[in-house]
Amino acid sequence: MNADGHPVAMIPFEEMTEGKSFSFETVITFQNIDRFSQATGDVSPLHMQEQFARERGFNGRVVHGAFLGGLVSRLVGVHFPGRECLVLSVRLKFPTPTYAGDVVRVEGIVDQVSEATRAIVLRVKIRNAKTSFLLAQGKVTISVDVKTVML
Repeated sequence: MNADGHPVAMIPFEEMTEGKSFSFETVITFQNIDRFSQATGDVSPLHMQEQFARERGFNGRVVHGAFLGGLVSRLVGVHFPGRECLVLSVRLKFPTPTYAGDVVRVEGIVDQVSEATRAIVLRVKIRNAKTSFLLAQGKVTISVDVKTVML
């Protein structure tokens, strides 16, 4: 459990085998976009102004790509592997815009495991759960033994 009483997974390094996967779904809200903007200071009108975004050919305010990156952080830090995870790097591409109201499915699949460094590379995909459109894809490298990471 974390400080708020929410469960946090504790999947050990030894169970992180190639092909193992985990996913979760969440709904993106205007409140998510607004809070992310407040936290980061990214007030780009593409994210914050409906009319501006529509005038540029989008269906409405576009969700920040870094917000989707935050969902990847949630995947590895809470669900898979969870408690002992530290993100070392993230690479994402955003082929399709994400909007408030979208239900997104965040998935990670173990791609590589390094016994020597106790690091794991996950292939990640974020899809619109209703349309299956690919919203983000890439890789995240994590350590699952935070005691041994050299900072």
